[in-house]
Amino acid sequence: MRKPDLEELIDRMCDRNIDKSNSETIAYNAYREVDKVTDENLLPKLFEIVNNELDENKRDKAYYIISKIALPNNDFESLNFLIQKLKIERNKVIIENLLNIISSFHKPKKTDLENIFNFLNNKSKTLRYRAIRALKNCDSNECENKLIEILENSTNYYDLYYSLLTLYSSDSQRSLSKIKEFVNHSKQDISASALGAIHNIAKEKELPLYIEQLKKGKNKFIALEGVVNFGNDEVIPNVIKRIKELISKKRNIEIVGLYGYTEVIIAMNFLIKFPEYKSVNQVYDLLEAKKDFLWESEKEWLTNNTINKGNH
Repeated sequence: MRKPDLEELIDRMCDRNIDKSNSETIAYNAYREVDKVTDENLLPKLFEIVNNELDENKRDKAYYIISKIALPNNDFESLNFLIQKLKIERNKVIIENLLNIISSFHKPKKTDLENIFNFLNNKSKTLRYRAIRALKNCDSNECENKLIEILENSTNYYDLYYSLLTLYSSDSQRSLSKIKEFVNHSKQDISASALGAIHNIAKEKELPLYIEQLKKGKNKFIALEGVVNFGNDEVIPNVIKRIKELISKKRNIEIVGLYGYTEVIIAMNFLIKFPEYKSVNQVYDLLEAKKDFLWESEKEWLTNNTINKGNH
């Protein structure tokens, strides 16, 4: 692919007029071109454009192109450039966009995060939340300390929620004790994000907690995932109990997890490993009898996954 004229491309990204050739906006077509730009040799020119461009909208588009080129290889020079620009830019929308871009980068220990930290106590809640999310995928202990500090001192729903979501990616045991304090928080999203972070960080070490949450009927989806991901045949009764709860009545909303599986499918993918258990065979019979209460994806799973019932 030939090197694009970056300044001309940026001009078109700002153009909301209709392109007569395909009835889309000129900007829409320009963004589709940007999706195909991968040449890292274009980055110095883009840095130069940002440094010299007075038009805020054009700088914003240049940042976007930088992100599309730099993110696949997690280019540290680009990451550092974007973080430094947080101190220069004054337009709130541009700063929010920069923080969103930065959130997708992996940030090694050598990364200077001070310009992100400066927004953690900003009066603008949207800037604050985006700064919290910008600390995802961070190797710095200081970053984790800042998030723990928010959990210790803030009562704001979104401060807590986004801090817990960000700690999910930390893979650090240091924050676990603080995260666990929020598992029984009165707000469902906060308690669920806390349990999700624990599941991702502590894994099998917190199996008793997942079982406890499932028994309580709290954060059931995440708790079930923890139980089936890290449990053995001893948790079969817990899993069967959850299936019976799910199909005891018609459900209004089909809730699916990361891989598009419902709780019933997640549970059955675990139980199918134990065909020798009479209780597991009985669940198959129960699902067949309650087919009217199953979603189509669950009926399809049942059709495609038979079990050797043997003699019990």
